[in-house]
Amino acid sequence: MPDHSKELVRLLCRSVLSGGFQRAVFSGPRIATESIRRVDVRPVEIRDGLRFQFSLQTETQQTHRNLDARAAAAEFTRLCHGVYRNVRLVTDAATSEARESGKGVWFLKTTKAPAASLNLDENLSAPELESHNRARNYLIPEGLPCPFLMHTGIMSRDGNVRANHARKFRQINRFLEFIHDIVDALPSDRPLRIVDFGCGKSYLTFATHYLFSSILKRECQIVGLDRRTDVIETCRKIATSLALQNLEFQVGDIAGFLAPDPVDLMISLHACNTATDDAIAQAIQWGSSAILAVPCCQHELNEVLAVTALSPITTYGITKDRFAAIVTDTMRASLLTASGYQTQVLEFIETEHTPKNLLIRAIKRRAGSGGAKAASDKALTDVRQLRSQLQIQPLTLERRLCELGVLAPPEKLPSPPPSTGQLDDGSPPSQDWDAAS
Repeated sequence: MPDHSKELVRLLCRSVLSGGFQRAVFSGPRIATESIRRVDVRPVEIRDGLRFQFSLQTETQQTHRNLDARAAAAEFTRLCHGVYRNVRLVTDAATSEARESGKGVWFLKTTKAPAASLNLDENLSAPELESHNRARNYLIPEGLPCPFLMHTGIMSRDGNVRANHARKFRQINRFLEFIHDIVDALPSDRPLRIVDFGCGKSYLTFATHYLFSSILKRECQIVGLDRRTDVIETCRKIATSLALQNLEFQVGDIAGFLAPDPVDLMISLHACNTATDDAIAQAIQWGSSAILAVPCCQHELNEVLAVTALSPITTYGITKDRFAAIVTDTMRASLLTASGYQTQVLEFIETEHTPKNLLIRAIKRRAGSGGAKAASDKALTDVRQLRSQLQIQPLTLERRLCELGVLAPPEKLPSPPPSTGQLDDGSPPSQDWDAAS
């Protein structure tokens, strides 16, 4: 029986080197321990020109790599040789499906695209490739006037995105994609209840309302909460001006917010320091179906982490800051898993725009789902073992969840050495210049 592995590699490489590539998917790892379960590839236009974006998906997170054509072809070859068993390639001309048998033989089936979709004139220009800025790829497309985007100055009256707001426009659409992916996890038999903790100027609150009410045609009740009276007043004026129904804004703190009914979707973007923990704990207490949080200014661990711990990471201010942020968000994700959620840590937007680019997305597990208790127990054990290694007491989220009875209380650890406020080189800890973001 012929082995089509060489033909598969040839098709993949030719599609990116000669044109016509639309997308590819690699799945079914040959080795059970392979952490990356799936790789999705698509062409994108960025500032450096045409690139091929590889989206690497593990059980808990998704990361991206942008490669040029030659590097993409080399990576295709590697992925086909001993990494994945299933490959799907879509080009302008055909769709190819390939799989590797248990004996290592590749089978390949190629189906030509319908004639109507082919470019039959070779002299015509090739179809325009997907771009980060292409309007048709967005849930809120560019070129189609959107009331709240016009009112907030992101769009002009003709639907064009203003140049100085292009980054915010992409951020809004990226955020909506994360929500759109988990819509099926939300209740479908009644109006949805959504809260945006720390809503600020509420670009994303208005966007969420637009997604459900105008795009998905779902009835929802949304509350935006922020402690700043001025921004809440501005948001109220916009909502009134646009006659938006079932959208309200309130002044208040996360910890003191009382919802008349449990909340289905909790959103918290850039809530500073332990405000993110308050928001997550409140959502868990409600039993929210979904939680989306982009943490910011994770100072709590930094302030109690001894300079001598894990030296030399904690010796330098900037590395200590970043280490504390990563550990804090990892603990948050694990504590959500321990509380009965399926949790992912995802890249929110490109790191070139902001270092605050991690999004924690959690979906409540259905009752009786297989392996849920084992996953929860392991996640909690992992958090407490990590704390033991760092010689720190429970941080805010773990304490709150224990107080609420969601988690069993931990055994007490020895008190960590008092912080001197100075690093080993005598300099003060670095400041977080993004604190006001």
